[in-house]
Amino acid sequence: MIPNLVDLEPNKVSIDLGQYSQVWMGDTGCGKTTTMMHFLKELNPEREPFFLEFENRFENIPGIMAIKINTMSDFKSVIGQLKNPKLKEKYSCIIIDTLDKYEEFCERYVLENRDGEILKDVGGFGEGSLRFKSALRNIGVLQNLGYTVHEIAQSSHIKDFDTKQESDALKLNKNTFSYCREAAFLVGYMWVEGDERFITFKKSSKYPDLKDTFGLPDKINVKDLKDVWTKAIQDKGGEFTTAEKTIDKEKKAEDFESIKARGVELGGLLATNGRLDEATAVLRSNLGADDDGNVKMFDTLRESQIDLTKVIVMELEDLCNKYSLI
Repeated sequence: MIPNLVDLEPNKVSIDLGQYSQVWMGDTGCGKTTTMMHFLKELNPEREPFFLEFENRFENIPGIMAIKINTMSDFKSVIGQLKNPKLKEKYSCIIIDTLDKYEEFCERYVLENRDGEILKDVGGFGEGSLRFKSALRNIGVLQNLGYTVHEIAQSSHIKDFDTKQESDALKLNKNTFSYCREAAFLVGYMWVEGDERFITFKKSSKYPDLKDTFGLPDKINVKDLKDVWTKAIQDKGGEFTTAEKTIDKEKKAEDFESIKARGVELGGLLATNGRLDEATAVLRSNLGADDDGNVKMFDTLRESQIDLTKVIVMELEDLCNKYSLI
């Protein structure tokens, strides 16, 4: 619900770091999963990060809270359980590990169920890509439940034979890349030096896929990331910095039937006060007419059309206010 604009206050940037989605990439075996687990536990010691694993290498990590996802029905079952409020008290966030294996998982699901070898084989007019994107967006479903979702990804080392330029990039197709990178506040590359792990979020010719929303240093020891990141926000935000959580992607449940009933009530009020034509015009402009030319009524609305229903109710309320009926 949009707040009253009279009460709108200047935006504040939060040092509650756990709410900012991140993507960490790096070479195979550099310890991305273990390092991210410890970092996320540091951000929220009272709750556990929950890893959705699309490969088996997590099994040698002590203390990790993780489950292997083998099929889409597994994934949907986990999503269903994560709706339980008790799990939001237990888990601080969700991590897709790894993003490239998740991409393969989504593509395999589409191909196995549509009898194709590549996505272009699945129907016409880009149907395969559309179905793949639909599967990929289960990450958004998790976010709508109120969880911060992070991703771990393998990097791909590339050398241009003409320019000899070397780079490390995300090993993803353009759909996965754009969907996950755009939603992330930070995309970083992690590597090992001696016994220490470092990370950078600075986009460059060597790291073309990185993203830094906060103006972090070029090279950060992961052990110092929390303090360095917090300071960057405080320096950037100044007086507009807060410790409170400012991002909430949870989709709030709304009572469709009560909203629809309100519309019926307002329509009846307009009709009994000689404004039936105007109420009908609102329905016609939003719902259209059936095959016989009759204006569609509220009983044709479905729960999936809750936003449309709210728009109609707002327009009917405007009419009632115009004629001082409410």
